[in-house]
Amino acid sequence: MISKEYAAGFAVAILTALVIFVIIWKFGKSSMKGKFDERQELVRGRGYKYACFTMLGLIALDMLAEGMGVFETTALTHTLVLFFILLTGVMVYAIYCVRNDSYFGVGQDTRRYRALMWIIAVCNAVSAVTGFMEGAVVNGKLNFGPWAALLICIAFAILGISYYARKREVVMEEAAEDASEDE
Repeated sequence: MISKEYAAGFAVAILTALVIFVIIWKFGKSSMKGKFDERQELVRGRGYKYACFTMLGLIALDMLAEGMGVFETTALTHTLVLFFILLTGVMVYAIYCVRNDSYFGVGQDTRRYRALMWIIAVCNAVSAVTGFMEGAVVNGKLNFGPWAALLICIAFAILGISYYARKREVVMEEAAEDASEDE
């Protein structure tokens, strides 16, 4: 049986997510929409392909692990592993697009996206910390809530590092081009 506290927390989380979604949808429609050129569209398509193959490979491993009874003998839960597979697919796509300058549209202002990413990362960090304080392991299995929040924090950290590394590479490339033109 589900406890009242769990049900109330779940309901608040769903309502909060819906409110955030409506705010982003309502106020971010035109200001956050970018236009992608042909090269970016090709890169994004390739990113989808790599993400799909990554997820297919991980799902095959998941099926093999389930067939071998890994989830009965370890602290891993099947739900957490499936969440990891989904998140990994999304991250493969996102990082590939960031590394190839196709994550944001041409001339798009990225400040709102970056702010939203920080908000999501911080909220998940708080959720992970409070979840770990309540218990990271339940009945010998990893508790989905705090571990999923931690995975999201790690994913956004990786995405942020990738974005800033790419920005730095672009600045260095432009500086090298300017230096070679001056010679």
